[in-house]
Amino acid sequence: MPQLLSVKEVKRLGNSSIISEQDVYRYVYKSLPMKKRMMREVNEGFVREYTVNLELLYHPFWVAESLVVADRPPFQPKKTPNIIFVDAVSGYRGVFSKVPSIESIEIDPAHLVKKNIKTQTESKKYIKDVQEKQINRAYILKKPKHEVEHIYESYLPIWKVTIESDLIDDTFYINGNTGELEQHMSKRWNDSQDIL
Repeated sequence: MPQLLSVKEVKRLGNSSIISEQDVYRYVYKSLPMKKRMMREVNEGFVREYTVNLELLYHPFWVAESLVVADRPPFQPKKTPNIIFVDAVSGYRGVFSKVPSIESIEIDPAHLVKKNIKTQTESKKYIKDVQEKQINRAYILKKPKHEVEHIYESYLPIWKVTIESDLIDDTFYINGNTGELEQHMSKRWNDSQDIL
């Protein structure tokens, strides 16, 4: 009898297809510093040959749908929707420039990155911090009210690629939706500068 694998249904940021295992080597090569790419030996094949670890991880985020309500008497209050994100590992937070698409998927829980901000309740202080320190800065006189409509957990697919050779010895984190190197975000995972 076949063994059933445990799966968990999660919300994934992005609804386009995830970058394939074959294509991820090209994105790693593109993300190398120019000095490394100019070396004759280093190409996409080199990256593929010296990759010692390649895994697709799902990085957790808390996402809050909120409304900014700015009073403007005698007119109706102006309501502006915002999507706030909180990296559930590092605490890094901000406002999405556009509404991200969300897709429900089933994955093996072994591919989920462990969260440091584990609950919605814990995420609320980070959301409040974004409202007070980032959103309120746009309002010079009277600060607006904030209404959080919904908070949910979602996951960003990230390829973790480890290369070991004499020329390159590093781990790269590639966004599974866009192919961009997540260097800024990955540096914050190991320090605690964003944790409240």
